[in-house]
Amino acid sequence: MQYLKKLAKIIIIAAVWLAVWTGIYLLVGNPLIFPSFWSVFLRIIELAGTGQFWANVGGSLLRIVIGFAIAVAAGVLIGALTAAFRVLDSFLSPAAKVIKATPVASFIILLFVFAAKNNIPAVTAFLMVLPVVWANVYEGIKTTDIKLLEMARVFELKKGTVISRIYIPHIRPFFTAAVRTGMGMAWKAGIAAEVIVNPKYGIGSALHDSKVYLETTDLFAWTAVVIIISILLERLLIRLISRRENGSKAS
Repeated sequence: MQYLKKLAKIIIIAAVWLAVWTGIYLLVGNPLIFPSFWSVFLRIIELAGTGQFWANVGGSLLRIVIGFAIAVAAGVLIGALTAAFRVLDSFLSPAAKVIKATPVASFIILLFVFAAKNNIPAVTAFLMVLPVVWANVYEGIKTTDIKLLEMARVFELKKGTVISRIYIPHIRPFFTAAVRTGMGMAWKAGIAAEVIVNPKYGIGSALHDSKVYLETTDLFAWTAVVIIISILLERLLIRLISRRENGSKAS
């Protein structure tokens, strides 16, 4: 019964938004400016049947996931080191502030000088995710319960035990929030970088071509693909983290 209620809710919400889309389409009255839902839907199916579509999707995923993964690893390491060493925190914190304050477009243009065109989306994704993971891991370590740490010192627990039994369980919610936010940021920033640098294979390149040739239906179709993949990536990430957490608790 609960499942049917949830399904009905999803159908009603989808129907409302479909009606809004159709209303805007009829109001505009020009498919070159605002295409119909069905033309976009059919175009997505048509594109998905081509090898170029999967090459573009694969190219974007490869670049952005690599940048995201490296940023997560680096963010955890730097977050832990800056929490442990105040001097290092004072030295590196201005860099984090600069990265967070700089617009994505500025990074992409600056990277033209230092990186190969095909690597810019990955580097952009890296720069967007790094400060988020770094800050969250740092905050997780710094807010760990002092009483638990004092108890660990009293009982002379090994460092490995303190890390695995006290620090990691406390940091986990901070880390989970960081990677969930970071994945969305990496995906959007990486696609934006592809639109500007226009690599051979990439969703951003397809968006760029759609804009240049005024193929509005393609522009909407590729935008929908970006949104769908973003949602799927986030859900996959959440599932992987949940499975990892359940495995840790079981052990």
